[in-house]
Amino acid sequence: MKRLFPFGLILLTHSFFSQDLFFTQYDKCLLLINPSSSGNFDGFERFSTQHKNQWVGSGTSFASTLGSAELTFGKNKFDDRSYLSAGMHFIRDVGGDARFGTSALGSTLSGHLVTSPKTRISAGIQLSYTNRSGNFSQLQWYSQWNGTAFDPSIPVNEPTQAAKYSYLDASVGLSFTLIDKESRVGSGRMNALNIGVFMQHLNRPKLRYNDITLDRLYAKAGGHVESELTLNRLYSIELKMLQMFQGKHYMGRYGAFLKTKLKRTAEVTRLKNDAFISLGCYGSSTGTLSPTVLLDFGGVQLGFNYDVELGRMSRAYRSSLEFTFSYAFTKQSMFNSRRFG
Repeated sequence: MKRLFPFGLILLTHSFFSQDLFFTQYDKCLLLINPSSSGNFDGFERFSTQHKNQWVGSGTSFASTLGSAELTFGKNKFDDRSYLSAGMHFIRDVGGDARFGTSALGSTLSGHLVTSPKTRISAGIQLSYTNRSGNFSQLQWYSQWNGTAFDPSIPVNEPTQAAKYSYLDASVGLSFTLIDKESRVGSGRMNALNIGVFMQHLNRPKLRYNDITLDRLYAKAGGHVESELTLNRLYSIELKMLQMFQGKHYMGRYGAFLKTKLKRTAEVTRLKNDAFISLGCYGSSTGTLSPTVLLDFGGVQLGFNYDVELGRMSRAYRSSLEFTFSYAFTKQSMFNSRRFG
């Protein structure tokens, strides 16, 4: 029995390390998915954080945290000028009693070409440095069963550390954005569409789980669409979709929301931001439903969702919690005391 456990552990490690972390509110961290999304927002600088506590009540902890910053160069408040953007992100993903974890630090460079008063095309590249490791010292082994209970004092003569290794990773992306704002004062109407494609793990990094195995991370390709259709002055509908393919595996994420305006922008001076609340749900091809609440106060955005597992995973784990927060400088750059013209 003792020898069977390490073999199963290798398979578990392979399964864990081969999967990228994933947030339910994927559109709040598009920088991580599609590098062309860096700087593609309403504003000049944006700072965001996202945290997911996965499989609540499972008896152990699975947590993912993301922090990011996006800066723009050459952008003006009318969004009618081509510009560049630079982004940075930090990821910490850790889970289980063995504390399998991923830490990553990445940078992104993107360019945004304004092709008309309503459209722009964006392209971006991302490089990141990733470290992966684990700690087996808190695990219980079959050889520690004394016939009545597990006895942690029984030596197992197994390594207490998983192999630590690091690698460089590269990703690219393209996107097309349409924002249609009617010029008539007081119309309060806007239609929006964002379409993107991306490729991650271009260089297929080597994964070394232990001293005797060596594998490569599959390249991941995908596309996403985010749209908003205004119904009237107060309500609009948001539809979102993400599809990803990696090796023989694929996953889809879908969202539908009713967006309600709480406060309107001053149409002439534009010294205020619109305020919205969005109620809806994300779903996934793996059998997850995620009721979600999103609050948008212009420069400040908050989000919360509760994942409910409906597929086979629900036999063991049923729920996850996720929070998002971002702050954007929407009226002027934090590096310039004058509003951009």
